[in-house]
Amino acid sequence: MKKPSGMRTKPDPVTVTLHLPVLDDATAVMTYNFLCELVDRFDTHYGAQICHFYAQQQRLPPTNNPDNTPF
Repeated sequence: MKKPSGMRTKPDPVTVTLHLPVLDDATAVMTYNFLCELVDRFDTHYGAQICHFYAQQQRLPPTNNPDNTPF
């Protein structure tokens, strides 16, 4: 079982408010474990592409975008 990850170093450019339901402890843990597994599988499948994307972004010249996000 994983522990919750830390905060991202760069916040997302869009703020989304989610109204999450109250869950009992067991359901919260099962949901958390499912989401971790989903992220792990996504990373395993697309991790090389994600690394390639960020490597390409580092090679681009700076933009006028103050937080230097690609979008």
